[in-house]
Amino acid sequence: MRLPGRFEWKILGVVLLVAGLSVGTAGFALQYTLRRLADFSVHHQADIGGSSARAAEVFRAYFAQRKDDFRRRAEEIAATQPEGLDRLSNVEGLSHARLLQGDDVLDEWKAPPSVVARLREAPTIVTAVKGVGVSGDPARILELTFGIPQEVYEDFLRLREAIDREQELDRAYGAVVPRFLRDYLLLVLSILTVAPLLGLAVARRVTKRMARLRDAARRVGQGDLSVQIAPTGKDELDEVGRAFDSMVLELGETRSRLEYLQKVSAWQEVARRLAHEIKNPLTPIQLAVQEVASKYPGDDPAYRRLLDTAVEILHEEIAGLRRLVDDFSGFAKLQKIEPAPLDLGALVAEFPRLHPEWQPFLTVIAPAQVVTAPCDKTLFRRVLANLVENAVQAAQAAGKTPMVRLAVTAQPARRRAVVTVEDNGPGVSARDRRSIFDPYVTNKEGGTGLGLAIVRKIAIDHGGDIHVDDAPSPLGGARFVVEIPS
Repeated sequence: MRLPGRFEWKILGVVLLVAGLSVGTAGFALQYTLRRLADFSVHHQADIGGSSARAAEVFRAYFAQRKDDFRRRAEEIAATQPEGLDRLSNVEGLSHARLLQGDDVLDEWKAPPSVVARLREAPTIVTAVKGVGVSGDPARILELTFGIPQEVYEDFLRLREAIDREQELDRAYGAVVPRFLRDYLLLVLSILTVAPLLGLAVARRVTKRMARLRDAARRVGQGDLSVQIAPTGKDELDEVGRAFDSMVLELGETRSRLEYLQKVSAWQEVARRLAHEIKNPLTPIQLAVQEVASKYPGDDPAYRRLLDTAVEILHEEIAGLRRLVDDFSGFAKLQKIEPAPLDLGALVAEFPRLHPEWQPFLTVIAPAQVVTAPCDKTLFRRVLANLVENAVQAAQAAGKTPMVRLAVTAQPARRRAVVTVEDNGPGVSARDRRSIFDPYVTNKEGGTGLGLAIVRKIAIDHGGDIHVDDAPSPLGGARFVVEIPS
């Protein structure tokens, strides 16, 4: 495992700084919160605990006083020797009374259910009734059951429950806080342990992509324009990678065009010299042949036929050489472009009318919208003428009735105007797709190999280029694609 580099150390430092600040802030907030909770707990315990204790003492005193009061009332009632217990209905707090003699119930009284429902019954008070009727009879016993208001008793129960909860919280606070602090310390240590590892992983991921970009840039600097990063993500580094790939592609296309222009320039010089060297002797040769034919005075028919045949052949070859000279001269003296805004759809639409010899073979597909580009109208017509002528000748050489389709489309995202020329000829092999635009490269018998070279030179001069599409034409032949800035 390699050690972190300087950039990775910087990222690690940032991650540790953020983690440290986060942990420090959280620790300060925790300490402040715990201090406030401790102060609140102390004050709460002092205030609520004291109040609860005093309230409990009040209730206890109340219950004790009521108990003594109930016992005193029982003794007073027993001393009165009541003859009917129903007279006790006006005794406050009395819910049940029985007068017993031995196992016999002499009398019994109960308070109405509505009264009993509002009372919390206390333990029954048993007292002897003074004055026995007949000597030897068992003593009479009076059982009195008093009650306190149910609301008071429920308040006492709620108070006792609150006191119990408060005591449980006090005990739990002392046990939970140390455990909480221990867990928090473990969490802090975990964060401080994981943060560097996470930072190193993030740094490695970033620096790995940066290293790929650096290596690719180094290869480009060494002249390798085939390198591509091909990022798959969507963050800023991936955007940089895609921009780098686009730049390298443009550099490759630019270098290819420059190399081609240098090659064409050299071949133009060769063509100019060849045209000059071939053109000069053509006229004297033609005159000499004519003079030889006209000065023969003999009447030998065989020799006359031979002489006429030789003159005819020489005239044809001289005419062929003149056409070759014209091609060389045209290639050597390609005019400079004079671009002006041009409706390519209209230009392609009028092409069949300007070339009636090809009109039966042509199909024009109009663009869905106006496609305008800065073009030299004369030179771009020459591009179309050369491509269509090659397409017709290729189909005828293959023994087919030519079918040529012209189309214009726009690519707004790339700011390009595209003109395609498709045919039903034999197509172009993958091996020949790049070299087919080189000067003097041709598969046609008697061809000079200058037509497609002129086409590409014109396209490059317009800031674009031409290529043969890898996919075959729907017509079955080649598909030439001309792209220029729109």
